[in-house]
Amino acid sequence: MGVFDGLEPKDVLYYFEQICAIPHPSGHPGRIGDYCEAFAKAHKLRYLRDKAGNVVIFKDGNSAKAPVILQGHLDMVCVKDDGVQIDFLRDALPVYTDGRLIRSRGTSLGADDGIGAAMILAVLAADLPDLPPIEAVLTMDEETGMFGAAALDASVLRGKRMINLDTEYEDVIYVACAGGARVTITQTPETSAIDDACLCVSLTGFAGGHSGTEIGTGRLNAVRETVKLLREIPDCRLVSLCGGEVDNAIPNACTAVFCADADAWMRVRDKHKAQILQSEPNAVMTFAESPAESALTAKSTREVLDLICALPNGVQKWSEEIENFVETSLNLGRCRVGAQGLELHYSVRSSVDCAKEALVESMRKTAEAYGASFETSGAYPAWQYRKDSPLRDAAVRAYQTALGKTPQALAIHAGLECGLFCGKIADLDCISIGPDIDKIHSPQECLDTRSAARMYKVLLETLRNL
Repeated sequence: MGVFDGLEPKDVLYYFEQICAIPHPSGHPGRIGDYCEAFAKAHKLRYLRDKAGNVVIFKDGNSAKAPVILQGHLDMVCVKDDGVQIDFLRDALPVYTDGRLIRSRGTSLGADDGIGAAMILAVLAADLPDLPPIEAVLTMDEETGMFGAAALDASVLRGKRMINLDTEYEDVIYVACAGGARVTITQTPETSAIDDACLCVSLTGFAGGHSGTEIGTGRLNAVRETVKLLREIPDCRLVSLCGGEVDNAIPNACTAVFCADADAWMRVRDKHKAQILQSEPNAVMTFAESPAESALTAKSTREVLDLICALPNGVQKWSEEIENFVETSLNLGRCRVGAQGLELHYSVRSSVDCAKEALVESMRKTAEAYGASFETSGAYPAWQYRKDSPLRDAAVRAYQTALGKTPQALAIHAGLECGLFCGKIADLDCISIGPDIDKIHSPQECLDTRSAARMYKVLLETLRNL
């Protein structure tokens, strides 16, 4: 008996459960790729698997129709609540359901994009001869820079229409998205021995979430809040700072070990705790004594904290054309400071490529002014809106037929692989759809099973409309 037995759609949730049972963090494509390869063999479908780990599976359909590309990614963002014991490289996700919502106990669920991949596998497994030929493209390492899509040889594809299944709002057809890049900043601060006892302070319980879709909601960054607190403590010496797991998730926790006068710490603590609770009512601050043999010098501590605060974070510009839409933003998603040095990881996004490039260049100048090293990677283009889209029209009709409603056509501030595919396939007509998923890239992530059932119907009806 599976976790999702009795829920609808049975086949989609069956494949989603299979995916959840296979460790598939970004950067580790082997096991989930093996599963997709075995699936293709079991269903006697032609497939390709490239050096990047991408899997492309081909299914014949109605020969009178042109082929359609179904696309999603197989890697997931792995984050967990403080204290949760799980090895994301070896352990299955501890998923459960209340009959409507699916969650994972204390970890992200990976419905982004496990449910999209599950829908694609369900289509491939179904006996539906009226559908067009399907070219299923399952990419790797989307979450860390769309490296799989960037490496894919698109010449193996004949389709000129693509349905991406990597979004999280049922009532929306996405037709454009932001471009992005990843930034890594490193530095080697000076350290020296210490004799005094140190404090260990942890900020936990922040909402966190996706650094694209949630960046404009006012959620606090646990790393930035910890740094603001430390900067106000006189003569503070930092031993270590550890917060966030991945650059595209807003950090929900951060821990700092430091030396400082106890009375000065208590005054700063009370002030910042009250400020944090105004925006993050579930936040918790804990502290205890902690032994340490060395720490950053007072000068290096100040330089590290100043650098982090000097670098921008959060929304940089709201769109002037679309109400309540973020145009340009960045997120400090992972921070490590200790005896081995400083390491900061950012995700930068913008729907205007020149604005993204300008923000990255500004960060470079700031980092270099503080003597830090700077590196960019995983840059991907924005996906531009297409005025005439027969595929979008077909999807709107599918919503109306299957669900009796008309969806919105919107842009999204998250990154989607559609922009890369448009650059590889001339005149590609594409859309992105998906079921309701809440709080992605956080341990509170949950998938609405009823919405998944409805969106699978929309997907099939869209394919029939073509």
